[in-house]
Amino acid sequence: MKQRLVFAVIILSVLLLPVSMVGCASLTASAPDVPKGEWQVAFQTKVEQPVRMAAFLDETFGVTGGATGAGKAHYTTDGSGTWTMAEDSGGCLYGVEIVDAQTVWVCGRMVGASFSTPGGIRMSADGGQTWNEQTAYKTTPGFCPLSFPDARTGWAVTGGKLIATTDGATWEEVPLPDGATKIAAISLRAPGEGYVLDGAGNLYITPDGGESWSSQSLGLEERYGEMRLMPSDEFAAAAMRFLDANHGLVVLSLAGGGESKIVALRTIDGGQTWEEEAIPAEIGKPYLTHDGMLLTVASFLNIGEITVLRYVVDDGG
Repeated sequence: MKQRLVFAVIILSVLLLPVSMVGCASLTASAPDVPKGEWQVAFQTKVEQPVRMAAFLDETFGVTGGATGAGKAHYTTDGSGTWTMAEDSGGCLYGVEIVDAQTVWVCGRMVGASFSTPGGIRMSADGGQTWNEQTAYKTTPGFCPLSFPDARTGWAVTGGKLIATTDGATWEEVPLPDGATKIAAISLRAPGEGYVLDGAGNLYITPDGGESWSSQSLGLEERYGEMRLMPSDEFAAAAMRFLDANHGLVVLSLAGGGESKIVALRTIDGGQTWEEEAIPAEIGKPYLTHDGMLLTVASFLNIGEITVLRYVVDDGG
């Protein structure tokens, strides 16, 4: 399968070749009171449809999308027992965001011959069955992260630009911070209050829709040496959610120097310090639910394999 070969080449290139070291700010001591718990596998499934991205809201409702015309949005309401393809979702999908069991956003390419309906950014108000063409935004081919705190308010990245909507229909460009390299993940908490993670592991925070930014470093070099965030124009290698100004979670697929791993980093002080959490899954494309309690990982190495993990807090019992 062409898709499998492409991913295999990407993985081998990253794992076998040495990675250049880049400077990062020093990491301060780990946060002392991160909620204690662990990531546990809820279930694992193998799907037949092309999967470039996958997301589960809970252990029953999920959405996938991928390359080619068959990569249109597929949805399940029974925990991956059965999948239904949405004919009007647009093909060749690159990004997904599940707001709730009814509201789902996806983005897909607008050029090429790999789909039979227009792409762009689209919204479904019926759990993925049909997709609203009125909200379509003409995207460029490539990875396009999405973040929607509610049905109509959201951020998206397309063609290297960060864009925002407050009505689900019209979009405006958000000025990116100086020095930000390739965007890896975004998180919008409320209109104008958002977070951008770049490929070098730098976190940028804006309280005012991009008029001003502050920055933090995840300290990836100090923590992981030669391993870096997986580079790609095709898929997500990171996921991020901030629940409030202090509490945030980042999931990263890292590779380099012959090693690879997927990890979670949690902060309770707005990104000043981070605590690592182990994830019992192989590297893949991560997606986090809004509450940060459920993680979907679509494998890089085994195409079509999806692992869904739940964060289980230690109750002290």
